[in-house]
Amino acid sequence: MPTDTKERILDSAELLFSSQGIANTSLRSLTEHAQVNLAAVNYHFQSKDALVQAVLFRRVNPINQRRMELLTALGQPSIGQILDAFYRPAVEAVLAGPEGRAVARLIGRLYSEPGDLLAGQVRALMADTFRTFAESIQRALPGVPQATIIWRLHFCIGIMAHTFGAMELIEGMARGRIAYDDPEAILRQMITFASAGLRAEGESTCAAS
Repeated sequence: MPTDTKERILDSAELLFSSQGIANTSLRSLTEHAQVNLAAVNYHFQSKDALVQAVLFRRVNPINQRRMELLTALGQPSIGQILDAFYRPAVEAVLAGPEGRAVARLIGRLYSEPGDLLAGQVRALMADTFRTFAESIQRALPGVPQATIIWRLHFCIGIMAHTFGAMELIEGMARGRIAYDDPEAILRQMITFASAGLRAEGESTCAAS
């Protein structure tokens, strides 16, 4: 366990947020897990909201920075390359070490746990990245309306969130037929599926039955 109090609080918060949910994690359970008192949490973070922001920033900001670096280096990328630049940093972060499963669950919760607080945090973290990638996709698919691009990129994020948030469930259902230790295999499946959605022609209207 890290000896630095602030890092210990962040590590415990990340683990508890990913396993129990952000709303369900109390400061009492956090202080017990981190072996610190409430005064230490208040000293370093002032509030639970600020602690949530620090946990998310610590994990998501490096991923977003890497996404932008990869996308910028591509010049005029194809849809597959754009998706690779978006997905790869997250997949690599999830598979980077023993804490990867906690990171995966945390990313999954970013897009699935209800609440105004988390929604605001995600908007603050992802707005610039979302806009940049939406614009890149628009240039690669000039015939697709902007509103449709936004919807489809939203669905692409859903692919990632579900992949990370339901890792144990999918592994159990697959019964050994897929492996989560092969980043290229994960990327290939996510990109293939998402590419088809982004390139889909037309929009259908569902009639009431």
